[in-house]
Amino acid sequence: MSKLETARKLARAHSEVEPRLKYVYLLEPIGDNDPKEPIKLLEVVEGTLEQGIEPVAFTADPAHGIEYPSLIVEISPSEYAAIQCRKLDFGTRGWTIGSDLLAA
Repeated sequence: MSKLETARKLARAHSEVEPRLKYVYLLEPIGDNDPKEPIKLLEVVEGTLEQGIEPVAFTADPAHGIEYPSLIVEISPSEYAAIQCRKLDFGTRGWTIGSDLLAA
């Protein structure tokens, strides 16, 4: 399974267990050529504590079909709006916000 397919699988799994999850964006670059480069997801969750950009890292979980490490950044809708307005610094990590993995 590619990193993009794995990212979609993670997004679906997270949406099934988190009813307040509104959006899951792929953070690019995805680093397809480096298996140690984590899949990076930005999750917009209503009611989450506003702590800024605090990535949480996870190891690969081959037993559950997750062959790559992952990094999740959970933010509130207002923090997402602040990123969009460039009031909350996000670009210094070299990431750009890609597609919404929950969109049909």
